[in-house]
Parts: sequence; structure tokens; C-alpha cells
Amino acid sequence: MNPSATTSANSPVNPSAATSTSLSARELLAAGLVAQPDAVAEVREEVRDPRSGPGSRALRVTTLGGVSVEVLPDRGLDLGSLWFNSIPVSWRSALGPRGGAVDPADEGWIGRFGGGLLVTSGVDHIGPPEQGHGLHGTHHLTPASDVAVRRLDDGSVEVSGAIDSSVVFGRHVLVKRKITVGVDRPRVEVRDTIRNTGPVPAAVPILYHSNLGAPLVLPGTRVEVPGSTRTPRTPEAERLGWQAFPEPTDEVIEGVWEHTGFAPGAVQAVVTAPEDAVRLTMSWDGAELPRCMQWVHPTRGGWVLGVEPASAPLFGPDRSGEHLGAPVLEPGQERASGVVYELS
Repeated sequence: MNPSATTSANSPVNPSAATSTSLSARELLAAGLVAQPDAVAEVREEVRDPRSGPGSRALRVTTLGGVSVEVLPDRGLDLGSLWFNSIPVSWRSALGPRGGAVDPADEGWIGRFGGGLLVTSGVDHIGPPEQGHGLHGTHHLTPASDVAVRRLDDGSVEVSGAIDSSVVFGRHVLVKRKITVGVDRPRVEVRDTIRNTGPVPAAVPILYHSNLGAPLVLPGTRVEVPGSTRTPRTPEAERLGWQAFPEPTDEVIEGVWEHTGFAPGAVQAVVTAPEDAVRLTMSWDGAELPRCMQWVHPTRGGWVLGVEPASAPLFGPDRSGEHLGAPVLEPGQERASGVVYELS
């Protein structure tokens, strides 16, 4: 230690607080305790993401707030693995490495379903193959363009890009996505602007297929979803229930519920591990996404909980007509939607 060193009266942080873990990223930077933003919010690009196929990219964002999340530019700027304080939160399927080239008119989507925190369904189609569309549409299998990374004033990381949903003779739709990873708070926000850039009306259903696994999801994990109406798709769903995750089984079984009737404003769904070991809170605007699907799959080796806010129905009488109940944009129109993930 240099005995002649002095502390300026104008120092932004007093010496006794210099080792406090309560300092924000902005305070650490202002005090000169870290030399650059990458020290509190690290961004690393990995080539040949094994879940997206040879040559594919993954951006890994790791923050002071305890979050480590993969952003997948070659998978529609969706989200891969999510860890919080060294605990894995997102689900991975049993599939090994898969490429992204799939004929959207068949059911090849499921053959590339490696999991991850967010697998966006849409914006041309959601749900089972129908009207010439494949399962869950093409967004997740479409590489993003104009991908950019920037630092916000508070040190948070923003990743943005554009995902095309167009055909040569027909609809022209563009999704502009921004993903913001908080540096101090364990928070990841996905925000989309969907615009009809073509000359004809276009249906734009979207479903934020959010996939959660162990150790967040264990027997007895509690699920809270607001709403006045709960609709099971099948008798199996009714048997499995929705408020607590069931015991594991060797039977290949799944259940899907639809939650509707949200109060105006923000909607919050909460998933809490037994003994409150870890909690994930998902929030969205109920006017933008008036439905939430819940997928329960307790089969050993499968074992996944899906919480899936959506703008259109997956089943039931509302899934009818030319556009299957999806919102429609006229030429030049746009609509916004998104979801926020917070951990505690």
C-alpha cells in the first residue's frame, strides 16, 4: 500500500463502501472500481451453437445480477439456456445437435425442438399443422438479420435484430425484436414490434413458448396464473392439473391448459420451486397477449413445464375462420408484444 495515497473529497464512493456488494453497476463504474462495462455484464459470442447446427451463433450474456442467458441469432433471436446464481432454469429436450433447415409445411419443427427458455411460435402460425402451415410456424427456424449489441446507460445489455416472416407471393411481415438483460436485477425482457410491410392483410399470431425444467420444476412446484377461466384441452390435462406439478411417470403423457379472463393491465405468472428455492415471475400485457397456455409434461426424460402467453388460441371455438382467431394487420399496421422474466 502506498502510504502517500490520499482519497479525494469528490470521490463518488467513500472508502468504507468500496467493497459493498450493494453497489450498482453504474456506481462501480463511476467509482473506478471496475474498468469497463464488460466487467459487470459480459457478452461473449460462441460459434457453432450445438443446438442450432454447424456455423450457428450464440451470444452469452452474464451479469452482476446473477443471470447467464443465451441469445440465439440463428433461431429467431430466441433464448437458449438460462441460469440464475448457478441454478439452471430453462429446459433442454433429449435431442442432440440439430440444424435449422426444416420444411415449414411439415412437422419437422418438433424434430428440431431442443428446448431453451424461449421458442417463439408464429408469426405466421401457432399450434398444430393447418392451412398449409407446419407446427408452430417459422419464427424459431428463421435467422435474425441486423443483429446488434449495445450497452445501456445503466450497464444493461440490449440485443436487437429483425426476423422476416414473408413469402414471395403473399404476406410480408417483419418482427423487430429487442432483448434487454438487466445488469443489477436478474431480469430478461423480450419486446417485439410486428409490422405488416406488404400490400395485403396478414394474420400475425404469436406465442411465447417458455420452457422450464428442473430444479425449478420438481414434484410439487407451484404454478400461479391469474385469470377467470381455465380450460383443459383434453381429459389428460384435467387429470394432471395445473396448480402443482405432478409426480414423475413413465407414461408418455402431456396436458395443455388455456388461461383467459385476465384483469386489465400487467399479468403475472409465478413458478416457485419447493421450499421457495428459486422463483420465476413472468409478466406481460394482457391486452397484447390475452391468453396463456400451460404445458404439463411429467414423463421421465421429458419433464417440462411450459408457460406460454399468446395472442391467439391453440384450440377451442375461438380457433376458427380464415385466420384461426389470430390478430390481423392491415398494410402498414404494426402491433407490439413481449414478455419479461424475473428471478428470485
